[in-house]
Amino acid sequence: MRWALIVAVGLPAALAIMLLIAKIGAGDAERSLRWLRYVLLADLLALLIMCAVGYAYETRARARDAKLYQPPGRLIDVGGYHLHLNCAGEGGPTVVLDYGLEGSYLDWDRVQPEIARFVRVCSYDRAGYGWSEASPRARVPSAMSEELHTLLHTAGEKAPYIIVAHSYGSVVGQMFAHKFPNETAGLVLVDGMNLPSSPAFPLNHRLWLRSLQWTVPFGLPRRRHWCGGGSSDMRRSAEAANCRSRVFAAYYREWSQMSQSAAEIRAITSLGTVPLIVISRDPTRGHDASEEARHTQQQHDALNLSSNSRLIAAEGSGHNIPGERPEVVIEAVRSLVRPPAAAGSQETP
Repeated sequence: MRWALIVAVGLPAALAIMLLIAKIGAGDAERSLRWLRYVLLADLLALLIMCAVGYAYETRARARDAKLYQPPGRLIDVGGYHLHLNCAGEGGPTVVLDYGLEGSYLDWDRVQPEIARFVRVCSYDRAGYGWSEASPRARVPSAMSEELHTLLHTAGEKAPYIIVAHSYGSVVGQMFAHKFPNETAGLVLVDGMNLPSSPAFPLNHRLWLRSLQWTVPFGLPRRRHWCGGGSSDMRRSAEAANCRSRVFAAYYREWSQMSQSAAEIRAITSLGTVPLIVISRDPTRGHDASEEARHTQQQHDALNLSSNSRLIAAEGSGHNIPGERPEVVIEAVRSLVRPPAAAGSQETP
């Protein structure tokens, strides 16, 4: 579709401009301008036709999704907008799963069913993502942790909670444990994201996210499989939940407020004695040795948040530990649900 757009619109326009310059140089300006208008009108017509075809494709796909795919959990009103909460299993403390940037509850598809075998576990979609509606609140850890707290209480999911947070979700997990210490039975940071003091949000990244947001109604992200990956069934589930303009808008909002988020997280210096497990990726999987060394040190530094912490190295796994080494996350949760007799700061291979 991208190359069709370039050929149908860009190439004729470029040729028209080149010919116009040549004809103006030959002294035939009026005739050339008239000819250029015809070409540009034809380009506009071609673009409109492509948009109409794309819109029809996306409309048909959404109608199919509405029949085949529905939110697996509940849509809970948290103050004028609804968040999606998907829970399974019995027993406490309840495990709550949060994911990274541009993800959804589906990121935990290899983890949640196994945890549900021995304890209550809930995944959810942050506001704007997946099946959740957009939120009017800022996309910073303080607001998002309060939304999660409201979601759990409104849904009747009783405290205490073990928060398991991957990548960017770790900032929400840390803030939740900070704001609601009496309701936090444990915290698992899965290759948590360390926010720099001045996070970069490059212009090309901003334009890319905006273009995805604007082209969703015309089917481009769906056609290019930019709404989710995995197996065919998983991809279709992800497309049903994520091929929506509000999803890319939520991603944009979280990125654009990263500096404020970083300031909030830097203000958290201690979580007291909350049981904390930090799971770090295998540094040998990276391509930049210095970057991997810095990331590994940041994971070790996170242990200082609690006097009851330990580090687990997910050997052989890259950043996507829930997908590549789900058993590491599952066993970490199991150890918090059924803690050993003695606890302390240590490292587990």
